[in-house]
Amino acid sequence: MHRIKQNIKILVLLLTVISCTNDDNQDNSFSEPSVRFNFLVNSNNEPLEYPSVSSALIPVSNYTNNSIAPVKIPVTLSSEALAETVTVNFSVASSGSEDAFNVFPENQVSFSGTQLTDTIYVTFNERWTEYQTINFTLESASNNSINIGNLNNTSPNDTFTINLEDIETYYTIETNRIEITGKQGEEITFNVNFPNGFIESEIDTDSIFEFLNGFEYTLTTEFIAEDKTYITYKITLDKNIQNDDIYYESIITLIDTDNYTVSGNSILQIVKPIATVRNNAVFTASNFYNLNDTFHRTYGEVWNDFDEDGVCEWGYFFAFTYPVVVDATHPNAVLYSDNGTTDTSDDIYHHAFQIGFGTPTTITTNSFNLKRWFSNELTSTADSPGFNVSPAIEFFPENGNSTNKGSILIIPQFISISANNGNTHSIAISGEGTYEEISDDLFELKFTLKATNDAVFGGTVSAEYRIYSNNSYTDPEDLTNANCISVYEL
Repeated sequence: MHRIKQNIKILVLLLTVISCTNDDNQDNSFSEPSVRFNFLVNSNNEPLEYPSVSSALIPVSNYTNNSIAPVKIPVTLSSEALAETVTVNFSVASSGSEDAFNVFPENQVSFSGTQLTDTIYVTFNERWTEYQTINFTLESASNNSINIGNLNNTSPNDTFTINLEDIETYYTIETNRIEITGKQGEEITFNVNFPNGFIESEIDTDSIFEFLNGFEYTLTTEFIAEDKTYITYKITLDKNIQNDDIYYESIITLIDTDNYTVSGNSILQIVKPIATVRNNAVFTASNFYNLNDTFHRTYGEVWNDFDEDGVCEWGYFFAFTYPVVVDATHPNAVLYSDNGTTDTSDDIYHHAFQIGFGTPTTITTNSFNLKRWFSNELTSTADSPGFNVSPAIEFFPENGNSTNKGSILIIPQFISISANNGNTHSIAISGEGTYEEISDDLFELKFTLKATNDAVFGGTVSAEYRIYSNNSYTDPEDLTNANCISVYEL
């Protein structure tokens, strides 16, 4: 009993000590406020920018920059909420031409209230031709109680250096296909993205694009992003192209220049399809997605010899499936949501007869099992946006109003896929087939997909497919056709 009481006394004493220690730490957590550079990079040497956060990363004191996009340098004050504004002076020195870049603010950052981080922006006016450095040093604070740099000698972070090395600039068209209604004066926009920025004087419409035009339009620059990471272009139709029996198409191709190489989508199709009379109330597309499930999928089989053993067989796959969003004026628009408001400008419409494949992440889905077609593909959205195909399939109900069968079109388009050897390929896909509800709520699509690229396939190859609206299907019967898709090296 005595031992138990003694142990209890010891435990109470320990808890008291711990409690006092924690209180002391809390009271003195900012007893010596300090200011430091707080530049974080991930494992790929990519700066971490707001709103991204990471408690696992340690601020670095230098950064190797191959981009002409602005560099953002956070400066953080470790302090309780401030009763008055605090300013911190910094200096800038460069080993090269100081005309090549601008710094904002010029020499002072500020903090107030609970805003304890400010940012220094470095923008570039021209390309540097040789390696150089830009050096930043925190000098003094308006409040003398604030320490310059961390309270340690190992990583004070009171200086920060940008090492300017070989510049890598590339660009991509954000989307690969846009449908139009064909009315004179109709306007559409598209973005050309520059992940590593651009120098405005280097961008000339006539030199970065090639055109294959099936109708007349005017192309103008609509908007240039302040951080020089994208340009928005506007297309305005000069004449009506309203014949519903004719397929109209113009193609804009982004090309390599001396300063910028193409990565990702290089071809934009502007299309006015043949008009087909269909009853939107049938809403065939809605049988293939579920917006309550972000990762809803359709399931498929492709006739293949991916094992390269000379035997053709069905190969299972799935792809995340989504609606195709269209404008309210689209002839096949169906209202999905009014967002709970009477304001029609925020209404969301879906295409009644088109579906697409994609993901909400930076990793692509496996549209048409295309990832099995290749042996050395890259799968991120940045490298191979073509693995996300949207729109992908269009439905044409029998007699325009059948709820359970009809024909399908694999929407003709160019998809971009890259390899881990640095090659990027633009592949033309197309196809057609039929669909039918083979049991309650189970639709089966039967179609042939064609893919064309001389470098990859030596021309055009085709593959037989079955796609199902859910996974309750039974395995399709083997085909007698010994011609099946195999693996290709990009």
